Amino acid sequence: MKFGGNCVDGETNQAHTAQRILEARERGLSPVVVVSAMGRGGPYSTAGLEKFIRGIGPKIEPRERDLVMSCGEIIATVAMAHLLKTMGEKSVALTGGQAGLITDLYYGNAQVVDVQRQGLVQWLDEGYIVFVTGFQGITPKHDITTLGEGGSDYTAVALAFTLQQPRTGLLEESIELDPVHIYKEVDGVMTANPDNFDDQENVRPKLLLSLTYDEMVDMSKLGAQVMQHKAALMARRHGLAVLIKNFATDAEGTEISGDTEGRALREVTGVADVGNLFVFTVPRTTARLAAQLSEDLQRDRLAHWEIASDPDKILFAVRREKYRDVGLVIGHILFDRDLKAEISEQQWGLVSLVGQGMQGRSREVGERAHQVLQRAQVQVAGAIEGEISVSYLMKEADRKKAVRILHAEFIT
Repeated sequence: MKFGGNCVDGETNQAHTAQRILEARERGLSPVVVVSAMGRGGPYSTAGLEKFIRGIGPKIEPRERDLVMSCGEIIATVAMAHLLKTMGEKSVALTGGQAGLITDLYYGNAQVVDVQRQGLVQWLDEGYIVFVTGFQGITPKHDITTLGEGGSDYTAVALAFTLQQPRTGLLEESIELDPVHIYKEVDGVMTANPDNFDDQENVRPKLLLSLTYDEMVDMSKLGAQVMQHKAALMARRHGLAVLIKNFATDAEGTEISGDTEGRALREVTGVADVGNLFVFTVPRTTARLAAQLSEDLQRDRLAHWEIASDPDKILFAVRREKYRDVGLVIGHILFDRDLKAEISEQQWGLVSLVGQGMQGRSREVGERAHQVLQRAQVQVAGAIEGEISVSYLMKEADRKKAVRILHAEFIT
């Protein structure tokens, strides 16, 4: 069970979260509870700790930065574990390292490379509700690392994967797992981000009761923030069922799995979007250049979108907060070729259609979507065609309008 930051922020929300945990206990389950840092704007939230780090100085070492950033989850986890103790439950709070999450050495956006579950299983065998700090692990040398934005989802999926592995002792019983439950303030995955719609509009995003792994992977990559991209990839790789639910209501939620039997595959399942992007324009001098740029950005774990546009140019769209890091990587590669990238001064947005039913038909769907945007006078600067998705780059000022137009056209 993973609970987002607002689920553990304040007495009322903590009480709702505690009730969800106790309900699982009453059903005969042994909860493993992953907790995010409290809230969005408080001193111990992720944003609050980032502000604190900026006050320390601009050149703090990544290792020390991760030490500070791990504190928010530790505080929230201890608070929730103590709350359950006051309610008469046996509970224990563990850091990511104490729960056995081993990562590589990439501070700020680490990958889980191993989970040593012996300690975690021992606490479960002794009847404890186990609370684990999300968003963090440790290196083989016991340095604390953080797992990137939304990393608590990754923590939960990684723990579920390791717990479902066969136990080694001859007398040890296998562990049966419920789906991973990810609790948020929303009812589940919607057909589009409700923030892009006015309350007065007749058409509003709808709750999706089910998603395929491929749909969740693409939606998380293309801007949907209900599940971290690395977590979605791991769930798909290991076939882990995931349920995204509202922590404070009885809404059914969204089930994510590989089961498509009996389902009518939707042509378009949802409209994802990401805003406030910077765009680098790179001359297309060789066929290899784009691949090398993308490989180097992936190596440095810098999220980016390579966008088809002019035959003589390559567009790389990146999140605003990462454009300096991306600019250094691109500049280094182009310097050796006596080339220079152009950086757009205006802001850009990316709007995408995603649907399992687009398999083999993404170009056809994309052409129709492009025509819809043209009729609405939304100028498209470039596109990305995926196996079950198609994305359009446009001015940031047109992004929300484009989401509403495409949602009205494709979501029934």
